[in-house]
Amino acid sequence: MSDNLCEMSLQQTLSLLHLTDLALRDICCKRFTRDTLYQEVLGKVLGGKGRRGPASIFLVFQDASGVLQPGRVFHMKDGSLVERSDEIALDPLSGYAVNLLEAQSQEEVVLVNWADSYESIEDFQSYFHPAVKNFISSPIINFIICRISGEVPGAIVAINYPGKATTYDAEVLKSMAVVIGSLQTISDEVQETEKAFRYTIEALARACEAAEEDTGKHIQRVNRYAGALAANMGLPNDFVETVSFSAQMHDVGKIKIPASILLKNGPLDDAETALIRMHPVYGRQILGDSPRLQVARDIAISHHENWDGSGYPNRLAGENIPLAGRIVKLADVYDALRSNRSYKTPLTHQATLSIFRNGDERINPEKHFDPVLLGVFFKIEHIFDKIYESFNVNPAN
Repeated sequence: MSDNLCEMSLQQTLSLLHLTDLALRDICCKRFTRDTLYQEVLGKVLGGKGRRGPASIFLVFQDASGVLQPGRVFHMKDGSLVERSDEIALDPLSGYAVNLLEAQSQEEVVLVNWADSYESIEDFQSYFHPAVKNFISSPIINFIICRISGEVPGAIVAINYPGKATTYDAEVLKSMAVVIGSLQTISDEVQETEKAFRYTIEALARACEAAEEDTGKHIQRVNRYAGALAANMGLPNDFVETVSFSAQMHDVGKIKIPASILLKNGPLDDAETALIRMHPVYGRQILGDSPRLQVARDIAISHHENWDGSGYPNRLAGENIPLAGRIVKLADVYDALRSNRSYKTPLTHQATLSIFRNGDERINPEKHFDPVLLGVFFKIEHIFDKIYESFNVNPAN
């Protein structure tokens, strides 16, 4: 193999190692899906834009009983985008499935160029699943199979290297198999940790709502409203996901407020009002210093700040108020107006819209809400109504 091809193979391997390093560096906050993981890794190895690599990759995994699951073919589109096939099911008794399972049982990779074992390229095609051939569309001239180890074993089939598939290509593929196996195992473990983390946060949020009416429904709705607002502002997906989960922590500080004040049937006196206005501060204290809870802390401390600086606890104004806090403020006010409380009856969606347009004795939309957010709200107000009704047992008349 030429020095140039060796150099390209080395660069691909280094690229994979760099990707692994980046993933491990922020693994605690990166909630990648398997599809995202595959596409990031495959994009480093597939040929295109001067890179040496296979034209296509078939990726397949086994279930706990050892049966091959449906796989997918990935390849480059327009030299950069990873395109994938529909799922391709494998008959466990077919020669193709048997060959894959046999390859997985070997420690080393299996490398085959058509001229090594077949008299013609046409005869060579019989080795491959019809759906794989259809998606690739061009004749298959070579392939390398490599086992993926880990808790969920599988196999990579790299297809159609330029010229001949080589042992150097096989080494790069083995590196990719290690990367996928390692990151997939770590990703699965992180997902389990994430589930436990979310369950704990949700339990805390429910505990904070337990003293009030409409237990649990309010925080679910506010999550959904906040997610809808963030998504329709065109914000990054990670931020939308974080806000739509963290919004439920907006009133976590109320756990330190006596139920007799939270449920008081009538106006609060000055001392009670001052105590209620401490719940954003308590919320920030409860949420601590974890980087994972930064957005939740922003929401807890700032969701009662007003655009004109007249809110509490810090009288922040304009864009000095964290964006997540501005989003949840609007969501929280909408739900409060729609909901039944000990001191008020629920409003209809139309009555709530009227207050968001014209204000009332407590709410001044122009002074209290981010004007951009308010504009987005009016564009999607029907979504808010649907969210409220989907979680509400006793809608307003």
